[in-house]
Amino acid sequence: MGVFERLQRFFGGDDVNGSAGAPVPASPAPSSEAPAEAIQVQVPGPAPRLTTSSMTQEQLKARRINIVEAAKFGRPFHEHVMLFLLRLWLLVGPVAFVALTSSEIAYILTHLVAPGDNATLIIWGGALFIDLAMMFTTFGVALKRRDLADKRDVNGSVSKREEGEVWLGTAMWLVFAVINIIGQSAFLLHIIQSGHGQDSMTLLSIFVASRVTGFILGDAVTAFFLAKVDNSALKLIARGEREKAALYRDIAQAEGERQLIEAKAEAEISLIRIRVQQEQDDARFLAELKAQVFQDILARRANAPELDGPNRSRLRRLDV
Repeated sequence: MGVFERLQRFFGGDDVNGSAGAPVPASPAPSSEAPAEAIQVQVPGPAPRLTTSSMTQEQLKARRINIVEAAKFGRPFHEHVMLFLLRLWLLVGPVAFVALTSSEIAYILTHLVAPGDNATLIIWGGALFIDLAMMFTTFGVALKRRDLADKRDVNGSVSKREEGEVWLGTAMWLVFAVINIIGQSAFLLHIIQSGHGQDSMTLLSIFVASRVTGFILGDAVTAFFLAKVDNSALKLIARGEREKAALYRDIAQAEGERQLIEAKAEAEISLIRIRVQQEQDDARFLAELKAQVFQDILARRANAPELDGPNRSRLRRLDV
């Protein structure tokens, strides 16, 4: 070890023997002569992705079940909101109908009573009685019709007595509706005549008729139609199961169509490959045949004896 090297190591904090603070020797670099397997890094490639064409029947069945069961069925959000408001209307609507129509009838009758007469309470009670009777008749007939329809769906037919009860209830509702129409018409015509006399009575009469018809139809539609819109939870479950079954069938059909299309495509590719291979074999065969013919011709020329001028036609015949 030279003098300068000893001084450098001394001032660098190492002793002469190099024991203190000696740098850790670096690991030897891999030799270029090492085998390729020792230094090659194996990077795992992506796993092959299964498709509906490569899956087994059990895998396809499990896939369809997972898709169907993971799908969301039932009513959307806006239907839930509207059905909530409908439930409120089914409760508030009939009460408002009774309050408004009974107030109209009571208004007309109280104006016919002399001032200071104590018959006002009786008039209000009678108006409420008629309209409450109509309200309960309306919903009673609606419930009867719904029960009758359910029995007809289950049993196929219903008794004549039950049919007669429904028709009797419908007739009573029609009577109450006529009474209500008369009361509303009288109220509206009284207001119109007291305020405008006989001006434009034709148009105002049409307005009265439409307004009264709207009141009656609103009550009837609420009881006979809107009450059936909100189905029970069991019916919603049954409808969801039917939708799941239809979705399962559609997915299975789509999988079958995809398998058929892919099988046809693979068959067409195989035919194209066979056709290309045949053309290549034909071209190779023609090339080899041509080369063989040329070799035979050259061999015949090489083995043919030298001929004079007049006998060169024999050489041509040998080439043929």
